[in-house]
Amino acid sequence: MINYLTSMFNRAASMVRAVLGVPDYERYLGHMRSAHPGDRIMTETEFRHTRMNDRYNKAGSKCC
Repeated sequence: MINYLTSMFNRAASMVRAVLGVPDYERYLGHMRSAHPGDRIMTETEFRHTRMNDRYNKAGSKCC
């Protein structure tokens, strides 16, 4: 029962982070290891910096 509740909590937390736009480094690691095993994996700092740049430096993202 506790495993089920923990799993549900983790899934809910992951969904909330996705809605809020918080980058999910653990998900990125899983994807890179399974889909791109030979590629370089970014550090967590590089990952977060890249995601924030992608989010806030898009064309049309500024008001003025």
